[in-house]
Amino acid sequence: MIRNNLAKLLILGAVMTIATAAHAADAKRPVPRFEKAECAVQVVPGERIECGFLYVPENRRKARSRTISLPVMIFRSTGAAPAADPVVYLPGGPGLSSIDGRTTGKGNPFLMERDQILLEGRGNKFARPSLACPDINVLRAQNAAHAMQTAAVARCRAALVASGVDLDGYTSAEAADDLDDLRRLLGIRQWNLIGFSYGTRLAQTVLQRHPEGVRSVVLDSVLPIDVDYEETAASSLRRAIDALLAGCANDPDCDTRYPDLRARFAKLVADADRTGVAAPDRVLRGRDVVDAVGAGLQQPAVIPALPRIISEAAEGRLTGLLPLTRQAPSSFNWGLRLSIWCDEEMPFETASRMASQTSPALGLGGVDNRTATPAMCAAWRVSPADAMANEPVKSDVPVLILAGEFDPVTPPAWGCRLLRTMPNARFVQIPGQSHGAMFNRCGGQVTLAFLHDPAAPLSGDCIAKLPGTVFVLDTGTAAQP
Repeated sequence: MIRNNLAKLLILGAVMTIATAAHAADAKRPVPRFEKAECAVQVVPGERIECGFLYVPENRRKARSRTISLPVMIFRSTGAAPAADPVVYLPGGPGLSSIDGRTTGKGNPFLMERDQILLEGRGNKFARPSLACPDINVLRAQNAAHAMQTAAVARCRAALVASGVDLDGYTSAEAADDLDDLRRLLGIRQWNLIGFSYGTRLAQTVLQRHPEGVRSVVLDSVLPIDVDYEETAASSLRRAIDALLAGCANDPDCDTRYPDLRARFAKLVADADRTGVAAPDRVLRGRDVVDAVGAGLQQPAVIPALPRIISEAAEGRLTGLLPLTRQAPSSFNWGLRLSIWCDEEMPFETASRMASQTSPALGLGGVDNRTATPAMCAAWRVSPADAMANEPVKSDVPVLILAGEFDPVTPPAWGCRLLRTMPNARFVQIPGQSHGAMFNRCGGQVTLAFLHDPAAPLSGDCIAKLPGTVFVLDTGTAAQP
């Protein structure tokens, strides 16, 4: 009996020691808080825009993590009786700012019924710290050699770590927790999430970790959590190009005006690889031609002119193609982009499948649409995510999934993929649209109707009235981006 009591006392002591240590660790960890403040970006005077900062731990998995600050903008509704559930927009990337350029609420259709809240993602442009790596932006725009890009990755990492940044703290899971901390601190029971591109992945992570705070979700141009992006990066572009070429071939007028367009496109890319296509300021190779067509596929206004642009380029006339080849450096915050990608994507990718995406067999001139290479992630050196970061999300929350017919980045099939684990999700494909299916009149109407009542049947009237892609057949100046 004495031995049993002694054992119980030892166990109790150990439990109390663990509990005390856990309590001490919690006491040292920064407590999330929201403070009102001036807006981090200049806004139009006189509008009902409230701003502040969310203060959160840089890495919730560490007891002694420092505090970081994330700007918040609240655009108040113009409605007489706004709904209690605001809408939160989650931008693409990863690495695009939520608040850059958000100077006014005028023309914002969401504000007719509810407030809109924007939280600058951790590590982004106006967050402190910001994980900017401007040298990488320039090198990516130049299609610089991988060795040069990897060296720039190593330099940026060294500079950020030397400044005290904990790169392991910049993940989708931490960003999802930031959002839920903000929701609770603002006293909001539930809100609506609108995710675009990478923002759809972040929205899925919120559903995975904090479903109780979400009333509904709109996912535009879906990146499913369980898709290994780098294994399909160029294949998605190939699908979109094939859809364009098939669309022209199946249109009697387009096919008559631009016959054998598929074969002519293949020959254009092959010839560019073999001898180059002379342009005023450089020689275009196959990947340059494909990159240009891919850029056009991301611009719905340009898509109808792409058959003509390809046909003219095949005849040596580059008037329409050249504007699409001029790529300015992106505004991606590359430090954040690498931390998320190398933590959540790269650990689950297969090297041989990633390498196949630059194969000449795809007929894309070896174009490289991967976000990062294994060498870049090896230089960035962040801890890999656990298996949950690569598992499909199961959720009963009402979800609207939007996809563009010609999306070269996130194909419509990826949106359909979510229907397997989201029983209350509905899928809508917008004809003639691309990456960002919501950013047009019909997509906007469908989105607003869903937010008004996520349980109501969706009307397909505006989609039924769309004429589809009407290809440009005249011989005038091609549509410009």
